[in-house]
Amino acid sequence: MEKKPVTIGILVNPRKEQILIPLQILDEWKKENSAREISVLLCPFDSPFIQPGQFPHLIIQPVQKIIESADLILALGGDGTILRSVQFIGRRQIPIMGVNLGGLGFLAETSPEEVIQHVENFLNGACVVERRSLLQCEVLDSDEKYFAFNDFVVDKAGFSRVIEIVTRVDGKLLNSYIADALIISTPTGSTAYSLSAGGPIVVPETNVFIVNPICPHSLTNRPVVVPDNSTILLTVYTEFKEIKLFRDGQLMKSFPNGTRFKLSRAPFVVKLVKMQDKSFYETLRSKLHWGEDFRDKKRWSYQNGKNQSE
Repeated sequence: MEKKPVTIGILVNPRKEQILIPLQILDEWKKENSAREISVLLCPFDSPFIQPGQFPHLIIQPVQKIIESADLILALGGDGTILRSVQFIGRRQIPIMGVNLGGLGFLAETSPEEVIQHVENFLNGACVVERRSLLQCEVLDSDEKYFAFNDFVVDKAGFSRVIEIVTRVDGKLLNSYIADALIISTPTGSTAYSLSAGGPIVVPETNVFIVNPICPHSLTNRPVVVPDNSTILLTVYTEFKEIKLFRDGQLMKSFPNGTRFKLSRAPFVVKLVKMQDKSFYETLRSKLHWGEDFRDKKRWSYQNGKNQSE
């Protein structure tokens, strides 16, 4: 890949002071590799932690200039920073490498200490670029269209009573959910809000979407997995003045009673850079602490062959 000039763009979470650690590492790396045809562009997003001239070997650019020229995006922050980066990148499908400065980090698997090694792996082709599907949501009877990496949620907008979400898949009635909200999730989003609402964990390469009601009135309602080449039509009814649409945890807009949404697979993908020695199953075991024993064995009556109550 380095046989031609390479441009690396850096997008940051401006609220995290921890971004300074990988930025300093990348600045030193660029200084030491000044002879290589690599440009490193940084969009600070008005971060209060980044001062003018602090990283002299990184070129400050607005986000749109970076998106126009980058061959790789480094998202410094956590999974939320990757979600934000996806919205900037849109249809350009630039590979994204997440540098985890947060907590859970399902998507951002590179640590600050590994950032140079992982960038070099990318430049040398020694990594995996996964193609992750997105959801497209069209608001019928309007020209509004949104894209989500994790999920869309139609929500009762803080009203005390449930809403009705009539859900059709490829024209066939699935259910008229009476619930607080409904999540439509990608496989990537299966470990996000949908998981908290009792949804299944889905391997990212699986070509499906998850339809998952939140607090349904009927206890027999359960998450349903549908093929991702399906078209999902939602018609939402409320006794309140509005319902709300969320994308990847962010409020998009409020809509009136009877609004119809058409959801389908987006015509482009997200490219996530992953290391060859890490698998999704390893991430699950690590992040969800599977197989670990959380019991406090010191509280047991017997320890070291001695009864502690004596």
